[in-house]
Amino acid sequence: MKTKAKPRRIVRWVLLGVVFILLIVIASAGIWLRPLPASAQALDALHGGGGVTVTTTNDSVTFMPAQKPSEGILFYPGAKVDPDAYARYMRTFAEHGYAAFVVKMPLNIALLGENLAANVIAANPSIKKWVIGGHSLGGVAACRFAARNAVITGLLLYASYCDVDLSKQTRLHVVSIAGTNDGLATPAKIADAKHFLPTTTLYVTVQGGVHAFFGDYGVQDGDGQPTTSREIAHATIANASVALLDEVAG
Repeated sequence: MKTKAKPRRIVRWVLLGVVFILLIVIASAGIWLRPLPASAQALDALHGGGGVTVTTTNDSVTFMPAQKPSEGILFYPGAKVDPDAYARYMRTFAEHGYAAFVVKMPLNIALLGENLAANVIAANPSIKKWVIGGHSLGGVAACRFAARNAVITGLLLYASYCDVDLSKQTRLHVVSIAGTNDGLATPAKIADAKHFLPTTTLYVTVQGGVHAFFGDYGVQDGDGQPTTSREIAHATIANASVALLDEVAG
């Protein structure tokens, strides 16, 4: 009997060890995937009023101007960033008369849902002209969507670059905005990917800006040190973005 009991105990301890390891892996994944939270400023921008209606669903955060728009922007968040962190920019777009949609992503990773913008487009048939944009990895996913969907006539990149060739896409109005002190989407990385974009692309530089200035979510690991204020950077980014929307709207 003793010889039979010993193997059972070994098996039981092995199983307990496997379960323990799995629990550690699951807990670690949960911590790693926890999104960078939106700041108080971003959360304030989620309140309706001032001619802008804000609606949050499981799929998106929508900023709708009072007058029914015929142009809209779809925005893909950066990896592991709370979608609400882009509320101030989206609200600004709505205040200028454009519908703005932050598209929520599976596990907050845009590459896992790069085609989800199609659902928003289908649900808003009154909008005839579309810009797609994204921050960081969200911009990469936005490039891929723009490459496959002719309904997109504008591309807005926040501290990002493309990994698909859009250089011959003459329908696209493209603006790429980047910070000189970005430690993640560095100026060198953006320069190396320029050949993927049309020669008409407008490049806007935020002097002293960093990666985390393209949303409102605090400090990000691996980022550079800013030498300008968040508010100055925000104004530069917002103005260049609205200019693109105006260009697409004609």
